[in-house]
Amino acid sequence: YIFSESNFMKEAANSLLKILEEPPDFATIFLLSENPSSLLATIRSRCVQLRLEAIASDDVETYLAKERPEWAPRQRALVARLCGGGIGQARTFDLAAYTAARQDALTLLRSSVSSEDHTELFKVTEGYRAGADGKDKTDQLIRATYSLLQDLLYLLSGTPKLVRNTDLQSELTKLAGGIDLKWVQLASQKLGEVETGMRRNLLRSLSLDAFATALERS
Repeated sequence: YIFSESNFMKEAANSLLKILEEPPDFATIFLLSENPSSLLATIRSRCVQLRLEAIASDDVETYLAKERPEWAPRQRALVARLCGGGIGQARTFDLAAYTAARQDALTLLRSSVSSEDHTELFKVTEGYRAGADGKDKTDQLIRATYSLLQDLLYLLSGTPKLVRNTDLQSELTKLAGGIDLKWVQLASQKLGEVETGMRRNLLRSLSLDAFATALERS
């Protein structure tokens, strides 16, 4: 029995504790948690703790070569880095959706760094409308933007080997030349505000426009 999310409510945790104290002979129970300290100490004391490390990107690429042969080597390398060593995430990764969201994220960041013309920005943000589909699309855009901001941080910190969006490294290097660490910090803060606004059902297109224009550099 595998519990993929092990942050139990108190009542459920107490019930599980009773099972762990007298486990059935027919069962092996796995509790998966990114933060073991969130589990009751009494539960942790009755378990054998195994720490799982991320799988090397090269091994993920080898796996994807068999599971996703329709992807080019460059695409497999990109997914392997983006998934951070997670085989399950890599296997089910929606590359087309991520690539589309990432292109829009690039437009947002470019418009923030170079504010001469907002035509391209407005064309992109106009496509982010209300409704469930719009929410999913916006969530994907936000995740892609965070990914690019992280890579910009790596470039500004002098650690280009950590960049995950390797196929865009030249474009990201160009962007990094026009910003600094404070800009990345501000962009992350403003992007968090966009996330909060989405939960309050603010108009998505205007929120994204505001995000880009708030970061403009003279």
